[in-house]
Amino acid sequence: MNERIASGLLAWVFTRQAAMALAASSAANLLLLIPTLVTLQIYDRVLSSRHTETLLMLLLAAGFALLSWSMVEAARVHWFSVRGAEWEQETADTLAPYILDAPNGMAQSLSAQIWRDLAVCRAFIAGPALLAISDAPWSLVYLLVITAFHPLLGFIALLGITVLIALAWLTEWRLRGPTESSEQVQEQSRRRAGEVAAFNEVMRAHGQQAQVSTALQAATRVAADARLGVELAGHSFKTWGKLIRQVLQFAMLAAGAWLVLRGQTTGGVMIAGSILLGKTLMPLEVLIGSWKHLLETRKAATRISVALAAQNRLAQQRPETALPACRGQLRAANLGVKLSPAEPAIIHGISFELPAGSVLAVVGDSGSGKSMLARVLAGIQAPSHGEITLDSAALQQYDAQVRGEFTGYLPQDVLLHSGTIAHNISRQWHPSESLSQAQSDAVIHAAQLAGVHELIVSLPKGYDTRLGTEPGAMPLSGGQRQRIALARALYATPTTGQPAPSLIVLDEPDSQLDAHGNAALQRSLQALRQHGATVVVVTHRPELLNLATHVLMLRRGTVERFGPSREVYQWLAQRKASAAALNDGRAPASEERQLKSA
Repeated sequence: MNERIASGLLAWVFTRQAAMALAASSAANLLLLIPTLVTLQIYDRVLSSRHTETLLMLLLAAGFALLSWSMVEAARVHWFSVRGAEWEQETADTLAPYILDAPNGMAQSLSAQIWRDLAVCRAFIAGPALLAISDAPWSLVYLLVITAFHPLLGFIALLGITVLIALAWLTEWRLRGPTESSEQVQEQSRRRAGEVAAFNEVMRAHGQQAQVSTALQAATRVAADARLGVELAGHSFKTWGKLIRQVLQFAMLAAGAWLVLRGQTTGGVMIAGSILLGKTLMPLEVLIGSWKHLLETRKAATRISVALAAQNRLAQQRPETALPACRGQLRAANLGVKLSPAEPAIIHGISFELPAGSVLAVVGDSGSGKSMLARVLAGIQAPSHGEITLDSAALQQYDAQVRGEFTGYLPQDVLLHSGTIAHNISRQWHPSESLSQAQSDAVIHAAQLAGVHELIVSLPKGYDTRLGTEPGAMPLSGGQRQRIALARALYATPTTGQPAPSLIVLDEPDSQLDAHGNAALQRSLQALRQHGATVVVVTHRPELLNLATHVLMLRRGTVERFGPSREVYQWLAQRKASAAALNDGRAPASEERQLKSA
């Protein structure tokens, strides 16, 4: 299906819609040919015979042809517009999983780029350029008709087609590079504007409005100048195309008049040949005027084809056999993440094993890879090498929806989407129906498990309080948002029949909590242990470390120490005692620095 979607734009003539497009073009052009032939008859027969009845019949025929052409043309434009909308919707539906599977740092920019590319391609399908392409074969028909009038007139028409084709090639050669450069500059300007929007509060606090405004204006000006350069060049070639057509039509009239004076043709042929020449050159002139759009569409279609191919590969990798929900036995074997071949690995050689119902505390210095490990365990970031298994099955063997139902995840940067608090906790994005009773019960249970139920019911609308950016949304503090996000991580889908997800990954869940929130979090971890859930928590707080059954210490992206919490604490105490003894014995400075760095 994806190949058909891509070929529908990149090679329109090979799709099944091509026959309908060409049939509609044939009907429209045949109907337009009738008024030209009527003009020929009026000049050659009516003016000489002075028969009013003949003139009336010819005018009726021309009027009927024009009325029919207007209906066919309207239907043809409508058909292309509908096909463009259908293609855009079908392609968007196909690419939605690909966008959602993209890494977090790329998902936003990738989504924006794909929607822009879809809009460009849809505008091309519904625009005049594709109509001109479907009309282009009729240029040869008109050329044959003109040649049948007289070979000299056919030669002029052929010369015009050749000149416009050469102008089209010159337009392609001249605009290809500037168009690509303009797109790059505009993309950079859009990224800069996005950064300014993201750092709006910091910028205002530092009083940098004038400085940032100047930089943003400069970036916007460069993008506008680049686009203007491409547009001016395109308008120039478009003007040349119109000039060439006018010159050729004048040449056709002059040649026809010369032939009339020599008695080799009639005045009707002279007029009809000029009219047909305009119809012959019109598709080529439209294509030259739309060449910039054609180049942009070709780039957009290429990017969409690449995305469709990647989506096909992702679809082939999805498991066909549905595994049951896991109990929470977690194992990592030689785990590593390297975002690109040119960059060093963020984490590498990480191996550990946790029985179901364990609480693992992940600790380490900043930049040691704690958050990346949490993302890998939650199934967000695919490892570059090594594997993760849940109940002895590799993570990729689970269907994404099934895995998500028994997984809870709380990131450092808390995001709550538009909708009610209940919608956020139940992981419902813009539901079309109200939550069922089972879902409502599960939402309240998750909130109680997270210790945030009392906070929610104290709000004026309770669980129906609207969040996000929509009108009427209630602003929440960072701690309130984090506690609601914790409830979302602890939400158990009613169909699983479990009181909590089997695997819960919490990345700095207490970073914005006050004393009351910290106490509620500790009670939540204790309750999760009783429910038999496996919890991985990234933390620095001693209170949470005391609740852990296992501790994983990371250093520079690899395991420094792993084991039951009591063993790790004993090892730390021994290392601290050894360091103190060395300090008392005045150990060499280099050795002391090594112990401190350890």
